Amino acid sequence: MAITVDIDFDNPDLTDDTDLQNEIFLQVFNSGDGELFDKLYRSDAISNFSGEPLTGAARLKFFKEFLASKPSLQATVTHSYVAGDVALIGVQYTIDGTQADGAPLHLEGTCTDVLRRVEEGRWLMAVDRPVAGSLLPE
Repeated sequence: MAITVDIDFDNPDLTDDTDLQNEIFLQVFNSGDGELFDKLYRSDAISNFSGEPLTGAARLKFFKEFLASKPSLQATVTHSYVAGDVALIGVQYTIDGTQADGAPLHLEGTCTDVLRRVEEGRWLMAVDRPVAGSLLPE
């Protein structure tokens, strides 16, 4: 994976710059490192990526297991609104990879994300709600 933006791997920051935020999110997801990916989330953040709302240790466990096979994410920001310390972002995404049983995986859909700026000024995911439009074996 080629790093195209500078990322602090100890404290990754999504920023309030929409294009930069999307690039950081993609690079961290596509790294296959579920623990690093979870660092993009507030400790109390909710992710519906698994199909059910997960937070804390359950969210981390899911990310580690799902990203272990190194699926590939492509995403395009459709809209972004920033109001103070909160950002609302809409994304169209595609994920391709291999399921645990070896079958091909293809997901595509839309995602609504809410980011919050935390005390030290970093922007982190507060709510991640992807909605798959398809789960298609290839």
